[in-house]
Amino acid sequence: MKTRPIHLKHLCLPFVLLFLMGCSKDDTTSNEEPQGEEPKEQLTDEEASNINAFIKDLNYEPTDLLNVQSTTGITSNEGNPQKNTNRGYITECKTVYHDIKSNFENVVMFDPTLGVIYPGALVLGNRVLLEGAPQPLQVEKAPVKLRVELPGIGDGGNLTINEPTYQNTQAAIDDALEYWNSNIATQGYSIDADTYFEKTTVYSREQMSLSLKVGAEWATGSSFESQFDYSKETEKRVAASLYRQVYYDVVMETPDSPASVFGSKVTAEGLKSLVSEDNPPAYVSSVQYGRIIMIRMETTDTTTEVNLEAVLDYATKAKTINGEVNANYEKVIRESTFNVVAIGGNAKVATKVITGNNLEEGEGGLYYVIEEGAEYNRENPGAPIGYTVKYLKDNTIAKMGYQTDYNIETCGTFEYDHENIVVVNDSNYDTRFRFIYKKAGTNDVTQTGYYAVNNDKRVAKSPPNGAHDVYVQFDLQNALLQWDRMGEFHLGYLSKERDFKVYCSEKDFLGFCKTISVKED
Repeated sequence: MKTRPIHLKHLCLPFVLLFLMGCSKDDTTSNEEPQGEEPKEQLTDEEASNINAFIKDLNYEPTDLLNVQSTTGITSNEGNPQKNTNRGYITECKTVYHDIKSNFENVVMFDPTLGVIYPGALVLGNRVLLEGAPQPLQVEKAPVKLRVELPGIGDGGNLTINEPTYQNTQAAIDDALEYWNSNIATQGYSIDADTYFEKTTVYSREQMSLSLKVGAEWATGSSFESQFDYSKETEKRVAASLYRQVYYDVVMETPDSPASVFGSKVTAEGLKSLVSEDNPPAYVSSVQYGRIIMIRMETTDTTTEVNLEAVLDYATKAKTINGEVNANYEKVIRESTFNVVAIGGNAKVATKVITGNNLEEGEGGLYYVIEEGAEYNRENPGAPIGYTVKYLKDNTIAKMGYQTDYNIETCGTFEYDHENIVVVNDSNYDTRFRFIYKKAGTNDVTQTGYYAVNNDKRVAKSPPNGAHDVYVQFDLQNALLQWDRMGEFHLGYLSKERDFKVYCSEKDFLGFCKTISVKED
């Protein structure tokens, strides 16, 4: 270490030499001037080569390790509808079976206090990544270079963390933000935040999370965990939305080699007890900072014809541009509660339960929760809300796959729509028929008018919608032009077409028709 020169004009040179020789190097009272931190000791070339070879030789398949789906999206199959009739009404329930598969490269971070996640952190790229809580790789780390991506920040956004820990990294990021606030924002620069918005009607916990582009496991232990709870036994209908606003990213410089991230005390032999093909080494390559708002709407309104996603979208906007009010949506909203959880915005609105009658009121209203803290500033720097992990072996992104299946049952009740009866007249006489039935929802008996079926004609008719306990009566016009009753058939509900035939059922010895009858073909 360099020492400050001492000028003693009245002493001879030998005395000066004796004095300097007697001074101790470790004298804490010497006026030493700091010259900056000494560079950290680095791995030897041999050890770096051993570490690189060990990590490069790890034989693992990330797609198997992290359940990566070969195809993504939703496939659907419709089951056989279940029908139930009651006094002229039919209730039909259809079940559609869905299978949803998703792959995620960016993990949403619901707990910003999770100290293991920070840009440049070393983690294990194992199946625990799927749970949203990576396991730290506890080794000495080499200095890491980061980039704070803020507009106009220039070299002020380049950071070198000599002792990469959560605390040191966050302190350096805070310094960079303050530099931007004090020197760059004053020049007119502003942050154009990236916004992501997903919404869904809820049918299962897993379906909700994947439809919102997250894993339900990621929220475990956080204030968001209860937002993902769902039971099919509930009589309430549920919809949810997830709003993410990214103010800025902090990105780690891509390592030159696997060994370049390790401190001088790390050895290939020591790593063998920490990493393996089931637990390959990885690193947090970037972290997003901003805010998350999750809104969960629960309603006792069971009108399945109303789209809950549309209602939630309507409810979270102060009003449509043209000021239109949707009466159906307003009815659902009045019978709803909104559970809101937010991180990264104003702390006063971290958690709220808002009733459907309190959407627009001041600080307690839903609109206030959404708008408050929407813009980055010194007092609202955002929280870590997402991160990306890369494998140390080859710097590929640790893509994570998720799959679940769920069923959607929709039921509707409406008046029964009967099929036709078809009457063919082969009798050489004119005939007619009519329906006798009970009106929908009652036991009141009534009848239709007569439908004529002349000789050699074919007529198709159906009972009125909603008719139940249906009969059909047939009459034949005799030689005196009077109508005689031929027969009556009980039809009930006509779920398929039924054919009837008027014909000569008996002839006399001369071959003339003696008896005319009606039968169902």
